[in-house]
Amino acid sequence: MVSIFEFSEYRSFLNRRFKAMPKQGYGQANKLAIFMNVHTTLVSQVFKGHKTFTLEQASLVAEFLGLTDLESEYFVLLVQLDRAGNESLRKIIRRQIAQMKKTSLELVNRLQVEKKLSDEKRAVFYSDWSYSAIRQMTAIEGFQNLENIASHLNLSKKHTKVVLDFLLSTGLCKEEKGKLRVGPSSTHLESSSPWVKVHHTNWRQKALEQMHKEDESQLHYTAPMTLSHKDAIAIREMIIKFLEQVDKVIEPSPSEELHCLNIDWFSVKR
Repeated sequence: MVSIFEFSEYRSFLNRRFKAMPKQGYGQANKLAIFMNVHTTLVSQVFKGHKTFTLEQASLVAEFLGLTDLESEYFVLLVQLDRAGNESLRKIIRRQIAQMKKTSLELVNRLQVEKKLSDEKRAVFYSDWSYSAIRQMTAIEGFQNLENIASHLNLSKKHTKVVLDFLLSTGLCKEEKGKLRVGPSSTHLESSSPWVKVHHTNWRQKALEQMHKEDESQLHYTAPMTLSHKDAIAIREMIIKFLEQVDKVIEPSPSEELHCLNIDWFSVKR
């Protein structure tokens, strides 16, 4: 992904960011104008350098692009620099920009790629279903950029950006030639891990949300039943064998769609 901290002028960043979007950003300027409630001519003139954004408009651009809080502050500073009326003010703003660049580098340096997530990073990853969903989406052709992932999962660009930054920093995702890919780091959980329950809860909550949608491809099955202890054990073994078959299908299967399988088999007790 294009990092805003590589730029000292906001138009250069915008042009690079838009070109990195699907179809090289075709139609995005119009979407930005609608989002900002301004005429498309204004956006065009800003990109060409004939006009500049107000600070209020700059904040909306940052929101449209899904920038993080630090990135948004940096973007607004770049716009302030472009609007500065004298060299004295420009020097002050440049110092602020330099300090914020330093801060961003310190944050990056603290993020270490690891093959197995630490407990601290597991707490972040399993805090919400979107972390594992976004990671899986990067394996699907056509969903290796922020905009398409956010749109498909109905997430804000800002949240998607925060998640992708985390996934990239931990090695759960990587970037190759401008495209996001699933990384080498593992998210495997031991059965004793406290995050197992959180993971199950996140995706079962997502299943409940999906039930309200009319989609014939979905399958939701709930069947309380009474049966012998022997047959209960037999059904558990059947489920395990089924999951083994699922693994064999998934392994060679090309990544085209994101699905979730939730199975619960338990004895109802007080």
